[in-house]
Amino acid sequence: MRYRAVLVAFFLVPGLWGVVSVTDAVTASDEVVCPGENLGEDGEEHPGPMRPGDRHCVVLDGAGAVGTRTYEQQQRVQSLERRRDARNGALLLAYAAAGSFAAWRATRPRRDGG
Repeated sequence: MRYRAVLVAFFLVPGLWGVVSVTDAVTASDEVVCPGENLGEDGEEHPGPMRPGDRHCVVLDGAGAVGTRTYEQQQRVQSLERRRDARNGALLLAYAAAGSFAAWRATRPRRDGG
């Protein structure tokens, strides 16, 4: 019976990851945050979230710039990331539920009809 608990735990760990992913997606802020340097309407860099009218956000990969995004583009990217996180979390939860149930059913003691 000990292996039964271990087998079920192997499915519950991805389920916990799914709960965290869904929770992060649902509770994410609607603020549009630039992942690099944020240039305002005046062309100057300013801290904090992006605002409508900001010229562009320089997307950084390490120390190098890999592209720029407008306010609307960054807003769309963040929305897509939230939806992706929610979808992946839901899939992990479904995997955990189905796998845990299958492991529990497959390892339960059998009754002989005898």
